[in-house]
Amino acid sequence: MNTLHKGFAALVLLTAVAVGATMVSGNAWADRGGNGGGRCAGEGRDGGWKGHGQEGDRLAKALDLSKEQSEQVKAIFLKHRDATAPLRREMVSERRELRKLIQSDKLDEAAIREQVKKIAATDGDLAVRRARLSQEVRTVLTPEQIRKFRALQEKRDQRIDGRMNRGQEGQSKGE
Repeated sequence: MNTLHKGFAALVLLTAVAVGATMVSGNAWADRGGNGGGRCAGEGRDGGWKGHGQEGDRLAKALDLSKEQSEQVKAIFLKHRDATAPLRREMVSERRELRKLIQSDKLDEAAIREQVKKIAATDGDLAVRRARLSQEVRTVLTPEQIRKFRALQEKRDQRIDGRMNRGQEGQSKGE
């Protein structure tokens, strides 16, 4: 596999991970019922928030959020979910367009690169929104809860790194 292809594959993977994280984090705290706007496809199957396996409930429990804190965080996520909905829809649309370009019968490298730039710009806008959300949520948490959250995030990152490394080991054996 050449270096350019590996770099492009990494960019596409990181973009997908960032988009997924945005959707999961924004929706994990969202309401359990609601009017159906912005729902995930799997919502309601297991009773968890937005169909993400009760991740929001587990996180609230792991951080030992009070009922008041939980309600405040839920309100923050709902507010930001509504504000980021147009960007998330744009990201989905841009990713679909990229997929069409990649799967096209005729390779148009310039168009693919241009589409990736659009995705990166939208992802940047979403990252700024996530940072704002994060800042706002931290105002609700105690310093100890913030430490716990960061430790949980570090463990998650280590699991992801482990999966990424296992994938690379398999590639090097097969090459």
